[in-house]
Amino acid sequence: MNKFKVALTAAGLFTLCTFANGDMIVSDSFESGDLYTTSAYGFKWLDTMTTSIVTADTEVFVTSPVTRPAPKTSRWEAKTGDHAMMLRYNAGRSWTEQRFVFDEPQPEIWMSFWLRVPTNYTHPKVKGASDNQKLFRLWMDGYGNKGDGTTLGMSFRGNGNGGSYFFAKIAGGGDKGKVPFISVPGDRGKWMHLIIHADSESTPGASDGVMEVWRKWEGDIAYTKTHDFKDQPIKLSSSVKGFTSGYLMGWANAVYPVDTEFLIDDFKLSTSSLLSTYLAPNSPSELSIK
Repeated sequence: MNKFKVALTAAGLFTLCTFANGDMIVSDSFESGDLYTTSAYGFKWLDTMTTSIVTADTEVFVTSPVTRPAPKTSRWEAKTGDHAMMLRYNAGRSWTEQRFVFDEPQPEIWMSFWLRVPTNYTHPKVKGASDNQKLFRLWMDGYGNKGDGTTLGMSFRGNGNGGSYFFAKIAGGGDKGKVPFISVPGDRGKWMHLIIHADSESTPGASDGVMEVWRKWEGDIAYTKTHDFKDQPIKLSSSVKGFTSGYLMGWANAVYPVDTEFLIDDFKLSTSSLLSTYLAPNSPSELSIK
């Protein structure tokens, strides 16, 4: 585990006072205007027809460079710089995702990204069927039951009021930790920053794996630790000793009735902590956490 320090605040919030610099697997703000980013770890984005790189008014890359003006109803302003990744669920369609891979397996991994809630977001209601939507997945030798290493991630379901709550999925288990995710109409068009930490078992069968998630809305000073799961059966694959693959967004069991566009910016993967440095005024004494 990586050691870092935090300053505790009320209501489960904290501000982060140190930053553990480790090896960055990839850091992509999409300012290249494409999906050709690589790294020393062999990272690459996989081709897909369902995601693209956009500026505020133009779609500039799908599987190759394009120039397509934004629809009048779209708002594609990036979180930082001029470019962002756009993942559109076309009306009535269930799927969009952006997959990635890297060559060097990592038994412990950190991931972070900014996610913009669609400006027209409403979680669809589905009669007599599951309404869970994928947020991300990480895996080792094979996705789900196609490998003997653990697949984990986050998904979200409707809260009955048009918004959503989100939860963890670890090794095919049930929904873990139902936490408010998006409220409507207040969160429409807002950016949130997500930080995810996953650490596999120390030895086979130890069930001491860890999955943690933090979230901060744009404009907030402090992060909220939304999910904290210790002693988890996050098993290493017998052939691939760590995480090597993942995707962002994914299958929507409840299809959106209108075109619904998520944006992602400042995507990072690292072998050690990605908890950013935020110093709050008059913060309490530091507490060292391991």
